[in-house]
Amino acid sequence: MFSLRLVNFYFLLFSVIFYTKALRSLKKNVNQLDTLLTYSGWKNLNDVHFIKYCKTTYYLQNLIKIPTPILNGDKKIRALSIYLGCSYAKIMNYLFVVISIVTKICDERIKQEEVLIDGFICTEELINIISRLIVPMAIMMKGSMDALDLLHNKPWTTSDRPYYLVNPLLGKIGNILDDLNKPKLSRDDRSIYYSMLENLYVCCHRTLYEINIVTKNYCEFVPYDMNCLWEDWYQEYKALIDQNEKLFFIKFLTKKIKDYTKTVIREKYFHLGFKFDPITEETFIPTPKEPKEPDLEFIVEI
Repeated sequence: MFSLRLVNFYFLLFSVIFYTKALRSLKKNVNQLDTLLTYSGWKNLNDVHFIKYCKTTYYLQNLIKIPTPILNGDKKIRALSIYLGCSYAKIMNYLFVVISIVTKICDERIKQEEVLIDGFICTEELINIISRLIVPMAIMMKGSMDALDLLHNKPWTTSDRPYYLVNPLLGKIGNILDDLNKPKLSRDDRSIYYSMLENLYVCCHRTLYEINIVTKNYCEFVPYDMNCLWEDWYQEYKALIDQNEKLFFIKFLTKKIKDYTKTVIREKYFHLGFKFDPITEETFIPTPKEPKEPDLEFIVEI
């Protein structure tokens, strides 16, 4: 009888110790989350109406209220991760519609001898846009979702969970050029350009399909037209041409996408409180003791 009581005592003691440690860890993570939510950018995420998770509807204005009750921390972290993923998915939707259209424009130019060089430049610049602008942005987006998820008591990123909402898709976008198995472009062989554009076009539409599949059960977007970014830019370009301004379309597009990605990184990454280490390409969340002003140096370089 004495031995049984002793076993029960030690079991209770260890349970209290483990619970206390877990509670301290959760409290630390909740404090870090609340520090993140003091950044002004969270109030400006207005492209998603609400998200659904585990048969519950979550609105952003409720999720960003602080202080966060400790016992609600995990639920709030998970909902915010999903909300952020929905917002990022919408941005990628816009951009991959644009890229898919431009692949066809480049392809048509390569087929015409009189503008063949333009087609080569168009393709080369499009690859440059993806590698220098879209890929770094996707890496930062995935990093912010991972950093937020790691505050959870049972993070998806360190589990065997094979399907982590839009996060794996952002990883694919970050490796998109590697996945295309691209040969080195050579203007002596236009077939390489045809192949690259065709593979890129297929990749774009596969990405758009996957975005729809991943988000349809979780994200209730504010109504939007997937083509609106392209339409706005194209109309702006036409207006410039009508004013007799000589401007190569792909150069115009590069500037528009560069400005757009800078705005996205500023408003939906740094203004949300995330920090980026350009050496390790890792994202981290500041502690309550760190300076609150976001570091915007990275977006000047892209």
